[in-house]
Amino acid sequence: MGEITTREREWTTMDYSNLNNYCIYTMRNSDELNYLFNSDRKGTFYENQLWKTGKLLFDDAHTQGLTMPILFSAADTNSGLIYYGTLTSIFLFEIENKTKYCFENLTKITIPKPLSSLYLKSSKKPLSDSYIRPYAICLTPSYLEDCLKTTELLPIPKFRKSGEEPFHYNFKKLDFSLEQFWQWSYSDIVGNTVRGILAEYIVAKALGLTEKIRTEWDAFDLLTENGLKIEVKSASYIQTWYQKKFSEISFSIRKTKYWDENTNLQVQESKRQADIYVFCLLKHKVQETLDPLDLNQWDFYILSSSVINKEMGDSKGIALKKLISLAPVKSNFGNLKKNIELSDEGKCDNVT
Repeated sequence: MGEITTREREWTTMDYSNLNNYCIYTMRNSDELNYLFNSDRKGTFYENQLWKTGKLLFDDAHTQGLTMPILFSAADTNSGLIYYGTLTSIFLFEIENKTKYCFENLTKITIPKPLSSLYLKSSKKPLSDSYIRPYAICLTPSYLEDCLKTTELLPIPKFRKSGEEPFHYNFKKLDFSLEQFWQWSYSDIVGNTVRGILAEYIVAKALGLTEKIRTEWDAFDLLTENGLKIEVKSASYIQTWYQKKFSEISFSIRKTKYWDENTNLQVQESKRQADIYVFCLLKHKVQETLDPLDLNQWDFYILSSSVINKEMGDSKGIALKKLISLAPVKSNFGNLKKNIELSDEGKCDNVT
């Protein structure tokens, strides 16, 4: 082994307080990382490789009461290091040759760092900026300590509430709660605003994506474990206001400008951000028995953004008749997950 340079020696001896001297570098899809960062900043991933050394180092750090960092680059673009977090567990599945790792405190590196800012534990040499392997044991970089001292106001982590949280005043609990606010503000589930959120929840529930709470200003509504970006739209024949006749069914398909709450910057290019659209139609036409919680009263139409872009161009809306003419996959709730997954693979059939 060659002589360690002054800079490399600094990395091995510097006091990082509670940080372990070693960290793990890996890569994930940027949409997955952004989604987790905009929710509760923790997650679980699987890697098709055994992190044996990483597991040993993590267990050793845990025994000493030290925190082991994990640093991420984007797997889908040449991003450099864009996020870091703290590992909470590493599990090895030797028969399947897989590693499961969990982390929390996912934090954005505001100005991405090059991969070469990491030094390999084994050789004390910097990673190549074109390094393509998804796993490396590195010396914990000193700039993490600077990142931890930042005075920037990062997006507030979002955590699921129970509804029992009380209002309080002058350090005393009051006799009304968050649940009562929800009842006051969201009981009208037929009206356009709340029905749209309810439709998102129904689709998320079908896909098993309700563990993480909804992010209001995301570029798209849902993200599957496979990285599929989904936009959910809703419409109804019956409204909460006076009607002379049923509403004409139309869904919004307007292009948007992506806004990143991590940087508070807006991308100037307008486009449809999702991979597929799920158009949710509350089809029931009898006002007395209308019930958006009865999932038999809904139809779901699944259509790729590529078809919408090709056939609708810059159109801001699409009528139901036109939508049907584009041959979307029509589904009921029971088969919604299957049809969305098949749609992602480009081989779905109508299952109603």
